[in-house]
Amino acid sequence: MNKQRSLEPHMYSAELALLLELLQSESAASSSIEMTSRTASSLDWKEFVALAHHHRVYPTIQAQCAEHPLLPEQVKQWLTQKYNRNAFTMLQLSGQMQRLSALLGERGIRALQLKGPVLAQLLYGDLSRRTSKDLDVLVPMEQAQQAEELLLELGYVKTQSVPRTTHNWRWRYNHESYTDERTGVEIELHWRLNGDAGKEQGFEELWSRRQTLAFGGTDVHMLGMEDLLIYLAVHGARHAWFRLRWLVDIDRLTRSNLDWSLLRQLTRQYRCEHIVGQALLLSASWLHTPIHAEMEHWTAHARSHELAVRVLPFITNRVNLCPEPETEALAKPYRAYQYALKTSGQKALFWVRKLAPDDWDMQTLPLPRGLYFLYYPLHPFLLLYRRMQRRTALQREVEQ
Repeated sequence: MNKQRSLEPHMYSAELALLLELLQSESAASSSIEMTSRTASSLDWKEFVALAHHHRVYPTIQAQCAEHPLLPEQVKQWLTQKYNRNAFTMLQLSGQMQRLSALLGERGIRALQLKGPVLAQLLYGDLSRRTSKDLDVLVPMEQAQQAEELLLELGYVKTQSVPRTTHNWRWRYNHESYTDERTGVEIELHWRLNGDAGKEQGFEELWSRRQTLAFGGTDVHMLGMEDLLIYLAVHGARHAWFRLRWLVDIDRLTRSNLDWSLLRQLTRQYRCEHIVGQALLLSASWLHTPIHAEMEHWTAHARSHELAVRVLPFITNRVNLCPEPETEALAKPYRAYQYALKTSGQKALFWVRKLAPDDWDMQTLPLPRGLYFLYYPLHPFLLLYRRMQRRTALQREVEQ
């Protein structure tokens, strides 16, 4: 319990405090009355709106508290507008998801939806209660090429590809992105759950534990509950939980019917106990998620607590870490945190890859295949050159 108290966000603003009050699942209405009565006159409502948008939690707030009498009318109008716009986006994504799921099934390509509309429906019971900017679809690695061909046939254009110059590119990376330029819908086609993350559940294992939701007469498959918790925890951890929306997902999921014995087995097998522990501690401290005896297996670990403390500045300072940190000053602690997340085996692999030539070397200085051996002595210099370029680019953004 003392560890949880040390994670309490005691240095946050009144606006963030109110946001947290409104997001709590069980007693949002009553707690918000007390908070708003005490601080409504001194709140910076522009900052509150900015936080709700940054953390992508405005649909939840609108659904639970939009008619609260102490919320200013302008805030209510903003929440309603954003909620309606998000509802349209989610319906559009849902339609594309149904269409793609049906066509993949017709071609014998098994697919698991990772987030998007299925996650909104599962955790919130309503598509419009959660935001999503794209669809994340996981297919077996051997069927990724077939799935890509289908997307191209449907009019999608590849907008983010991974370097394919090395033989192990499918293991170093986990997805590529495609966009329908007519609708603006983006799809991330995954062949692994996580990129460069070491050991993880294979597709066959995930498929055997899948759950199925019906959308407009179309069966859509998604991760089983325990695999979903692990995936969401790893995803949030890799992004330092800089959006509260991800913690709200964890809160909702842990309040559902989970097989805690299976989860314990999976987290031990795939070396992610510290990551699930971090997620549970943050959710408990920030959203009052109940921690019962079965969860203490993860929350009692000192490493889980250390990792939870490390991300607090990224949550409270309203920063954006995706796809890159906004400044070099932010990038340095973020890289240190990313390294701390790794298991000992992942750290060893990290250094092996750091010392070996990679795709970025080949992009920075293209050489004929017969001279590839030169990448080994040149690698440290090319790595330094890319880092200097990144720092210069970030500095220019700050100056602008």
